[in-house]
Amino acid sequence: MSHKALYREWRPSSFSEVVEQEHITKTLKRAVITGRIAHAYLFSGTRGTGKTTLAKIFARAVNCLHPNEGDPCNKCDICTKASEEVLVDIAEIDAASNNSVDNIRRICDEVNYMPALAKYKVYIIDEVHMLSTSAFNALLKTLEEPPAHVIFILCTTEPDKLPATVLSRCQRFDFHRITTKGISNRLRKIADAEKQQVTDEALDMISRISFGALRDAISLLDQCISSTDDTIDVTDVLNCAGLIDDMSNALVVQALVDNDVTGILNSVNEVIAEGKSPAGFLSGLLGYLRNILICMNVKEPDRFIEADGNAVSEMKRLSELMEPEEVIWYIKELSENEAVLKRASRPKTYLEIMLLGLLVKNTEKVQPKVQVKDKPVKKEVQKPEAVKPAVNETVKPVKTETKSDQNISWSKYIQDRFDKGSKDAFELLQSAIEISGNQAVVTVANDFLKSSLERNGVAVLEEIRGFSKDITNVRFVVAGTDKVAGSPEQQITEIGKKHNIPVEII
Repeated sequence: MSHKALYREWRPSSFSEVVEQEHITKTLKRAVITGRIAHAYLFSGTRGTGKTTLAKIFARAVNCLHPNEGDPCNKCDICTKASEEVLVDIAEIDAASNNSVDNIRRICDEVNYMPALAKYKVYIIDEVHMLSTSAFNALLKTLEEPPAHVIFILCTTEPDKLPATVLSRCQRFDFHRITTKGISNRLRKIADAEKQQVTDEALDMISRISFGALRDAISLLDQCISSTDDTIDVTDVLNCAGLIDDMSNALVVQALVDNDVTGILNSVNEVIAEGKSPAGFLSGLLGYLRNILICMNVKEPDRFIEADGNAVSEMKRLSELMEPEEVIWYIKELSENEAVLKRASRPKTYLEIMLLGLLVKNTEKVQPKVQVKDKPVKKEVQKPEAVKPAVNETVKPVKTETKSDQNISWSKYIQDRFDKGSKDAFELLQSAIEISGNQAVVTVANDFLKSSLERNGVAVLEEIRGFSKDITNVRFVVAGTDKVAGSPEQQITEIGKKHNIPVEII
């Protein structure tokens, strides 16, 4: 295979080439220069920040025959063999696939032998948090008092999963996420060396969507180079990454502001037609709403929003058309349905219903306030003698309050179960319950939730019995099924008719 992945070809070979981890490289270089080499190190941080790369550089540096101010020379026999990964004294072990106690015992036996060529035997254990409990226990004694010729370098993305007894035996270094500017500068250097034309906007986009992982950024640049012979621009980056651009998200938010059902459906169809996933669409929309919320509350939103100037200007314009409470409500509603969307059998249809539901619920939130104000005026002015209906109305709220109190208790119970990690409670969030004797009727928002709850009937019944031990049978219904029935497309159409919203199914 002639082609070599860019992230492997451009892997740093010395401390000075590592991007934005000076707080670590300075300490390790000092340790090499002074000879104060610890027996165990722990490198922790998110993926793509240089943990394994620095471990390999350090392993070469401590064994280099001609080190240059703490850096390996990369020319001597030891450095050359280490770079080619044929030096037996430097071993890289993947703990994800070698996590048994037998694998660790083999290492503990090997450390007693002197190095074959180098000064130190270096064991780099990647993803060390994947080791089993018994494997950690087997490693403890050797990790605490290894032979003088052995160095352990443990790398992990989840240091919280390591036992405290392991953490206390290591010098710990936390790797920072690499800044957008640092990634852009590195990508520009690679692109120029590869003689590939890339716009600055495209590099900025790659840097932003990499979330501080330089390896992910270089891999995406490699993919973009393979996909086009022309200059790489933002569109190429978004297509390769499978992401939705800010303009598509802006159109959806504008449609929500205008109560434009056709606009929402068109946006969803266009994004899905481009091969994007409904889950990715929703994730991007949530991020865009978050940015709008920042524009509402921060004087200089550009500092906290990773987008170009035109996109930020559009966010500011949309923020002036909405209230903060409305945006927060949108984010909450969409977030609660995000997990359900990933399990839906027809995710595109569920996404459409979810977005149209935002329009319907937003309309219903306003309507009751108008009705409450108008009704008392008509009764007092036009029919002052109608006393009996007023008596009846004073009786009805007692039942309503009882059901309301029951559903408030139900909501608190389900939220408490969800906070404690119950999987079944998640699908019962925002549901309502009516109990009659030993029978319970649970009303949920849509057919997807109803089908999912019915499939897990036994487990869900036990969850509901935690609310009331008297319940022996439960039935699930969809809110408004007596008015809206049929296929999901028909449901969308009926919802539109109910609220005088024009609907066009494409």
